[in-house]
Amino acid sequence: MSADREQWKSVLNAAGDGDALALLQLTRHIGKLLESYGAYTVRKEWADDVQQIASAVLEGWGETGGQAADSHIESVAKNRFWGQILDLMNQNNMKAGQLFFPTVRRLLGKWDGARRAEGQWDDIAQETAHQLWDSWRKGGVNRPWSLLCTIAKRRYLDKIRAERHTEEIEDEAAEESGDGPGELFTEQALAVLEEEERQVVIQMDIEGRTRVEIADSLGVTEGQVLSTRRAGLRRIWRWLGRDLPPSSRVVWEEMFKGARRIPPEEVAEKLGMETAEVIEILEEARVLTGLA
Repeated sequence: MSADREQWKSVLNAAGDGDALALLQLTRHIGKLLESYGAYTVRKEWADDVQQIASAVLEGWGETGGQAADSHIESVAKNRFWGQILDLMNQNNMKAGQLFFPTVRRLLGKWDGARRAEGQWDDIAQETAHQLWDSWRKGGVNRPWSLLCTIAKRRYLDKIRAERHTEEIEDEAAEESGDGPGELFTEQALAVLEEEERQVVIQMDIEGRTRVEIADSLGVTEGQVLSTRRAGLRRIWRWLGRDLPPSSRVVWEEMFKGARRIPPEEVAEKLGMETAEVIEILEEARVLTGLA
């Protein structure tokens, strides 16, 4: 666990016990978080909101299920802040509405590794805004920031899947005119393997030979064939993750960097994350790499 997380754990425990200095430290931190969200471009006074957020942070601290202290603070702050932003939008506060779209675009840019030109995600930002606003007006939205992220992420993954489906159709059409992207992809993936790994993967996964046949042809045991294949596939999986967004790539590479596939809970502990967060990142990464 990082020093920051240990620090905020101590601050929350002390503030919960009535330590005035710890409470002041917490409220100042929340104020800085709101500033980073763009709060003071919407209105100048947020003191009451900061106090309410601090109270909500302390009330929920004992029910976090092991969530890191800094993550808990930011989660509460973002959800409370975006609840207030939606309230202000309901009061026809134009500045609150103007804050919404850049925030969604930044989220999408982070997930996509900022590889696309500005404006390419406007359709998703529009759909996310409409769906969140509709849900909010109907009531029942307790965690607006979490819902915003969920809606945007689903729209983003839908777009990625649609693009991949289009690419698959184009690949099939290109097969008659020589080596298409599928063949090129296979060659590129095989190029990252060690020679023995390449031989095993080609014979088993491309030519369809059994491990007994491969063991005989290479003069090794069946166990060696399987372990070599596993090592080769892990190397390919690492290669497939090369274009993932940085935050996802760190998790992906940690999962597949060793001699065995690392369980999500071990990855979470190594990176100082929650297991559920690691699993969610891996599920998205499987879609983006085409393994889902």
